[in-house]
Parts: sequence; structure tokens; C-alpha cells
Amino acid sequence: MKTCRIFILCTLTIFLYTGCGEEPKENSPEAIKNPVDTYLDTRVNAIDMAKQSLKESNKRTKEQDKTMESLIK
Repeated sequence: MKTCRIFILCTLTIFLYTGCGEEPKENSPEAIKNPVDTYLDTRVNAIDMAKQSLKESNKRTKEQDKTMESLIK
């Protein structure tokens, strides 16, 4: 009977120590990024990359046109 009480007392003590430990730190609002902003940033970057790719493609097409005209002459 005495060992049973000691066992129960030890388990309750362990539960109290684990339950009343340090509280986890909360994340500061500055550390959290707004997912909407990051999504919009990636969309803007994608649009800029597409514009650059289009310019390069147009430049290549013009060069091909010039080459074709010189071959036809």
C-alpha cells in the first residue's frame, strides 16, 4: 500500500513538472510573412521574366527575317 502511494506521488510529481515547464515562445508578427505578398511578388517576377523572354524572342525573329531577306536577294 505504501509503495502504491509513493508510485502515485512520483507520477503526479512528474506530470506537474512536465506540465508546468517553460511556456513555448510565441512567434513575433515580424517573423511571419504574408503569403499573399510573396505570391504577388513571384507573379510579378514571372511577368518580368516573360517580358524579357518575349523581347529576346522578337530579337531572334527579326534576325532570322533579315537573314531570310538577304538569302532571297
